[in-house]
Amino acid sequence: MKRASHEDRLRIVGEIRNQLKVKLENNLKALVIFASTAKKQDRAYSDLELLAIVADDYEESISTFMKDEIYCKISYIPYTKALRQAGEISRDWPIAADKWHRMLPIYVKENDECLGHIQTAAWQSLNNDKKFNEAIVKAALRIQKEIGSLINAFEKEIPSDVCTQLFNFSLSVIYLLAFVNRHFYQGLRYAWEESKKLSQMPSDYIRLIEIVHGEKELSMTNRYNAALELWLKIQIWLKSMGVYWEKKNELRLPKKLT
Repeated sequence: MKRASHEDRLRIVGEIRNQLKVKLENNLKALVIFASTAKKQDRAYSDLELLAIVADDYEESISTFMKDEIYCKISYIPYTKALRQAGEISRDWPIAADKWHRMLPIYVKENDECLGHIQTAAWQSLNNDKKFNEAIVKAALRIQKEIGSLINAFEKEIPSDVCTQLFNFSLSVIYLLAFVNRHFYQGLRYAWEESKKLSQMPSDYIRLIEIVHGEKELSMTNRYNAALELWLKIQIWLKSMGVYWEKKNELRLPKKLT
């Protein structure tokens, strides 16, 4: 790998765009950059991530390769599927939504309004109260699961496992905050810092998440205790907003195929 500038990546994108236009012809509806390069936050060794909207008779796929010693990734998504994904509040929405909201168009097929429709669907999804409420409950359940795994790892006295579970817990927590605030992060790299600036959070959140995430040089025991304290404050916080995730009689049966 070699050092590359933002301009180097834009040059490579131009070459890729020209190749795709020749190979896919009218089946290429749009090509956009997302992630760090789209926001001019790319650094010397950043990847180049592209999203190609293609005709609906293509399958969704991913292509990865090295070009001029820069790692490139192209996600090919059929238009109808892209439109649906842009409007979803999925488990990974706090990170995944960024590509639909902060994309940098490089090519759009003439008279094709696909990107406008996709971005409209993405912004309209922020008003879906039902989906966000469901996502908050599911996120709380995941945190409860992570706490159980963390306690098991700590009691077994396996430091590597404790480190893994502390990270998983802190990740689940920032996802929960994203759903509550309806805020999508610029990427995983910035997510913890962004979460500290959100308007709604549990009491003492900033101090505790910095300890749990390992941003301060403290012992494993201190990080573990901070996670337990943060989980307690999260429960109080959610219940103060009328959010409950401990439900009874939630057994669901599978549907029959028709």
